Amino acid sequence: MANKTINILIVLVILVIVVNIILFTGFFKGNLTGKDVEVPNDTIRIGVILPLTGDAAAYGIPLQRTTRFAVNEINKAGGINNKKLDVIYEDGKCNPRDATNAAQKLININNVRIIQGGMCSGETLGAAPVAESNKVILFSPGSGSPEITYAGDYIFRNFPSDASSGNKIALTAIKNNHKKIAILSEQTDYAQAVVDVFKRTFEKNNGKIVSEERFASDSNDFKTQIAKIRSKNPDAIYLVPQIHKKIGIILKQFEESRFDKQIYSNEMAIVEEILDEYSRELEGTIIAVPRFNEDDPLTKEIMTELRNNIDFGSMPPVYIATTYDNIQIIKEALEECGENTDCIKNYLYSIENRQGVAGTLTIDENGDAHLEYVLKVIRNGKPEELN
Repeated sequence: MANKTINILIVLVILVIVVNIILFTGFFKGNLTGKDVEVPNDTIRIGVILPLTGDAAAYGIPLQRTTRFAVNEINKAGGINNKKLDVIYEDGKCNPRDATNAAQKLININNVRIIQGGMCSGETLGAAPVAESNKVILFSPGSGSPEITYAGDYIFRNFPSDASSGNKIALTAIKNNHKKIAILSEQTDYAQAVVDVFKRTFEKNNGKIVSEERFASDSNDFKTQIAKIRSKNPDAIYLVPQIHKKIGIILKQFEESRFDKQIYSNEMAIVEEILDEYSRELEGTIIAVPRFNEDDPLTKEIMTELRNNIDFGSMPPVYIATTYDNIQIIKEALEECGENTDCIKNYLYSIENRQGVAGTLTIDENGDAHLEYVLKVIRNGKPEELN
């Protein structure tokens, strides 16, 4: 009798497990196809991928604030074709793996048809294959990697390619007779893509890379890399960080090693807190930055309103401007096309000479913005345009 009871209990346990597996897999499958998440008829839902944790959150959080401000403006004005614009934010953590997971969730579970992002190039490159295969629009306001140019037919950006940045620095170094360059760069998709462009242009013009060192994003001790660079006696150093806080630490350690050479770098050198804290170390640094005219009447008006309502944090203002424009362009595309992504794709390709906060935008046949970088030099703690 006891054995019979035990057998019955075993069968019951197995049945419970089987039923739970069936219920769980059925639920999970429904979520993966987006069938269990319904978007209300009076709502248009989009996704946003930004770095919201870790060091890169210093960029992601101000851009999230900007997107929220722009979306609130749109909804207060009546929404899009009388529908509310709703946003789901996902943390891309400034890397391809997390951005891939974020894109899969937004598309397969939340059923979005447009994603703003990423901010970091690694995020955009990670999310791009998922968006492309699902014919979902991925529209970045801040990713500069030249590799994004060929990421897909549904992949767009309203931010300039860093190919312009690397080229301009390389040609300026040659012009300044800095023929032997040492490179110190962060080990990210963005930084390595910029370095690749720089190297091609620099070596094509008879420049020589005498040392090339990389550092992990969580590094704070650069003495080993600096010692290796110093041993090669370069004419100048090309410093390419992605996280702005690194540039000040690196320059401080260069100074401590009594190694004084011309520094070339990127827009992370003119983040306000870096200029405030390391103005002496940055003096004379030549940088490539996206062209941005804050004195333009439209730009001045909107940027003043944004500054009065949100905290820019560590973000260079041009990224705030492109993020605001990005949401406005998404609004315009949705008004024209609804959520038909083939129509939205064609709409984005057709953008020509659109006036926005970040300047005049034209999008080319690769989904790239026709925007460029300019050279500046830091003098007395302030960036000045280099003629």
